[in-house]
Amino acid sequence: MCLLQKHNAKVWKGTKLNVRLTCLLAAMKPQSVTNRHMNWLIHGLYTRKHFEQCKKLIDRQLTICYDKQYLHYMKGLILREESNPTEAVHCFQQAIALNKNEPENYKELAKTLYAMGKFRNALEVFLKAESLLERPDHEIYHHIGELYYKNFGHPKAGVGEAKEYLKQAVTCGKHVESYKILAEIYIEEGDTIKAIEMIENCLQITQDDVSLMTQIGILYLKINEYQRAFEKLLDATATDSKHTNALLALGSILQSKNDIDGALNKYKRIPNLTEESSEVWSNIGLCFFKKQKFIAAISCLKKAVWVSPLNFNALYNLGLVFVTAQQYVSAFQTLAAAISLRPEHAECYMLLGTCLRHLNDPGNAYLSLEKSTMLPDAVKNPLIYLNFALYCYEIGKSDQSVLYLSNFLEMTQHITVHREVSMIIPHVACLIGGRLWGGWTTRHPLTYLKMADRLNGALAVVASGQIYTPAALESGHTGGLDRTEKDHGMQDETVVNVAGNETVAGHREGTDEDDGTDGDLP
Repeated sequence: MCLLQKHNAKVWKGTKLNVRLTCLLAAMKPQSVTNRHMNWLIHGLYTRKHFEQCKKLIDRQLTICYDKQYLHYMKGLILREESNPTEAVHCFQQAIALNKNEPENYKELAKTLYAMGKFRNALEVFLKAESLLERPDHEIYHHIGELYYKNFGHPKAGVGEAKEYLKQAVTCGKHVESYKILAEIYIEEGDTIKAIEMIENCLQITQDDVSLMTQIGILYLKINEYQRAFEKLLDATATDSKHTNALLALGSILQSKNDIDGALNKYKRIPNLTEESSEVWSNIGLCFFKKQKFIAAISCLKKAVWVSPLNFNALYNLGLVFVTAQQYVSAFQTLAAAISLRPEHAECYMLLGTCLRHLNDPGNAYLSLEKSTMLPDAVKNPLIYLNFALYCYEIGKSDQSVLYLSNFLEMTQHITVHREVSMIIPHVACLIGGRLWGGWTTRHPLTYLKMADRLNGALAVVASGQIYTPAALESGHTGGLDRTEKDHGMQDETVVNVAGNETVAGHREGTDEDDGTDGDLP
């Protein structure tokens, strides 16, 4: 009897289990759905990307007249995923008509308008969604901040409003895109420290983002944190050994530190070097210039100018090499082209005056050298005053020469100069002293004429070659950077100019010609 009871109990349990499974399977079939509460199934099909089944179920549920607002909302999401934004907008508008107090409906409508390129309309809808929020929403704050940053809002609302919304967005959680736009804003404002902080926050979220590593490395260069910059750029090349901007930035650092072979090694690793931008060829040309390989340097710089004829740095560097190689006619033509691009560049006029002096045009040489001292950039380079002073002495304008030599000596008290120039500072001081105390009798005038000839030839070349480093963003280029930084402790006479989307480093040299090449690069 006990065995029979146990058997019957097992049969009963099995029958109940089969009935439950049958009911569950029937509920999972959309075509046999009779239950009105199918939102959970619609959501499940959507998350699994079973869009066709999901749309069939939505159309069926719409005939039942239950929660149409949610059904139109989900259908709009599916249509947007299927690249049908016009129909998606119509669905979201129907959802809003059914429930005007739901911020999610406005948010998804705005996101769809944003994807369609209707930015001003999208901003209006995002602001409406913000007014209905009961709790913070990162996406709404981020998109409003981004649209304000892109100047699609009210004329009075600009970068300040954008920054406030983006700060609210990052307080809701760590989101890379918000940090990136904040970094761009800080870069445009010149606040490099805050920009670095934002990118560091990004790297905590996406640790393998090579573009961010490169960007923060270049920002560290701007504040003269060379060790940190080098580490970040090494991390970038370790992640992607052929990342062009990281290799270019590393090469420019090594080049500025006088490691020419190391810099050339980095440049050689850049993929598609023969098709690369003119900045790469300009840097390679300066490497050969430093190695006194003038023919190779001129070839590379001509390649840079050919790739980008309006690249000022390439033109300036080519003119610099031509002056050093004593090819004054070619130098004159190249520097004249560079001046037409940047008429306020003082060093170009200084080099142009040197060319005219050697081309036996003393009148225009004087005007060019005088012009170089009158430009705002002249205060950054004391050699401009020294060259003009010595040329004035050469043509017999002693009083004017003393005035500019005094200016030169005063500037050298605050600015580190080329070591070859520092060696003649005592002689210049002696020259001025002799003039102030009653004549130029402390040394024979021919001594200073020889000094003037040497300085106008070789030391005039100690201007600055413009070494290009990629900038920041990219983000497509992350904003425009235009600052000048100088590392006065370098022994290779290197000046660093950071130009933003682009970091620019400069190399100074003036030496004897060597026609050979080292075979590393053409």
